[in-house]
Amino acid sequence: MSGKVIRLAGSWVLPLLAIAGLAVAAGPDLRLVSAAAEQDKAAVRALLKQGVDVNAARADGATALLWAAHWDDVETADLLLRAGAKANAADDHGVTPLARAAENASDAMVAKLLAAKADPNLAQTSGLTPLMIAARTGNVRVARLLLVHGANVNAMVKETKATALMWAVAEPHPDIVQALIEGGADVHRSTAKDFTPLMYAARNGDIDMAKVLIAAGVNVNEAGADGTHVLPFSLVHGQGEFAMFLLEQGADPNGAIDGVRALHAAAGSVNTWLGDWFRRHGDNGSLGGGFVGGGRGLDANRRVRIVNALIERGADVNARIPKSAMFMSYIGYPKKGAFEPFACGTGDLYGATPLWVAAYAANGGVGGFGGDADRRGENVRLESSTEVIETLLAAGADLRLTTNDGSTPLMVAAGLGRATFQPGLQRGRRSVGAEEAVNVLLDAGADINAVNEADFTALHGAAFRGLNEVIQILVDRGANIDARDYRGRTPYRLAEGSKQSFQFQAYPQTAEFIKSLGANTRLSIPGTVHERLRDVSAFIGGSNPQP
Repeated sequence: MSGKVIRLAGSWVLPLLAIAGLAVAAGPDLRLVSAAAEQDKAAVRALLKQGVDVNAARADGATALLWAAHWDDVETADLLLRAGAKANAADDHGVTPLARAAENASDAMVAKLLAAKADPNLAQTSGLTPLMIAARTGNVRVARLLLVHGANVNAMVKETKATALMWAVAEPHPDIVQALIEGGADVHRSTAKDFTPLMYAARNGDIDMAKVLIAAGVNVNEAGADGTHVLPFSLVHGQGEFAMFLLEQGADPNGAIDGVRALHAAAGSVNTWLGDWFRRHGDNGSLGGGFVGGGRGLDANRRVRIVNALIERGADVNARIPKSAMFMSYIGYPKKGAFEPFACGTGDLYGATPLWVAAYAANGGVGGFGGDADRRGENVRLESSTEVIETLLAAGADLRLTTNDGSTPLMVAAGLGRATFQPGLQRGRRSVGAEEAVNVLLDAGADINAVNEADFTALHGAAFRGLNEVIQILVDRGANIDARDYRGRTPYRLAEGSKQSFQFQAYPQTAEFIKSLGANTRLSIPGTVHERLRDVSAFIGGSNPQP
């Protein structure tokens, strides 16, 4: 019995497979789609006369009308629509002919499709609408046509929550921005990453666009959903004139971005404290996805002017950044603070003041990991840090305030916290900014022999970077030339050779220079020995070391 059933089943299966095979072989007639894709107008006309299915679609959902819109072929689109083509037919990603027409910024094609009842609110699978596309591609006539036909002006992309207004501001297309606002665009919206339309204008430094948004009801102190204020945001992105405009419009001088205030951002680079913020907000530069990771900061010649403007309007000169951070964060966030063997003397930077930020900026690019240097091997003075430091001190900045690791402004001005790797260098490249800043801070009363949590001094910082001129200034003004850090290392030993980040840096000429100033070269052990002992329990104490 069972054998008969199997034979009967087999006899039924073969005819069914044959029928299915014929159906697959026949398939839809795609000649019209191919003709439109190949821009063969004669073939399109001939096939339409033959009565070929005008709405036949390829496997990806593309129809002849979608191809006509892609090529901005209004004549062919008209023929297809007259033959019954569906104006709202979309491909597998939800792309409609109207979306393609908006991408081409073709008001003629958009008008043709809208007249054929194309729906302006059909979105792609991402949520992207024809109006958003038009806001990016920039034809205001297209935008107005879509709005007149009922396009939702406040529709959002699903993932980023970006609106057409944000696209238009970011591009920028001011005429479309005006049209969208007239059409009821919400100027207060934030993206999923907490960016408002005014922030897009700030990133571009577009003051005219900001004026339009403010006239539409935007408050310059209106923060993003995460509390980010536009003023410090503009400073982090190097838009000094935009920041001055915001201040003139009444922006809060104490506004912050993730705890970093405007005065911090004006005093120097604050990217170290904003690393987590940039990661949370994305760094690929895409609309609604974030901004290029790490702000570029202000030009040197704009810092003092903005610092003065902030102080005049009531910025707190002793405000402290209420978040932890560390230099060389690419190694993670070790719990050892300034005792971390990969670090150059600093640990947790929680509590940095604007003065601290400016002092650190003073000892800037001197080659290696630190930045650019000119052909003479000397520091390119990229920051007007000395003037900023003087301005902050005159306004009451407290030079005794340290970061959580105990590092003072003087220590970082001298070089603490910066890694350098320049193989074969006999001494560090000169830092004029550091020399000036160190003198200013000492004149103001900075403690030249203060130590941080790991017993590093300002002189240790100068030795880390091989800065002979800074070393000379410090020694001349009373620095302890034989001060010892937590591993018993003197400035001489650090110059002789020390681990900086993942590299070992030696400055033999600087070591000889420190020796010539009277250093005791018998204290501690060579840096190469220290490096081999790095993972061995310390046998030399910083507070009571043995020679």
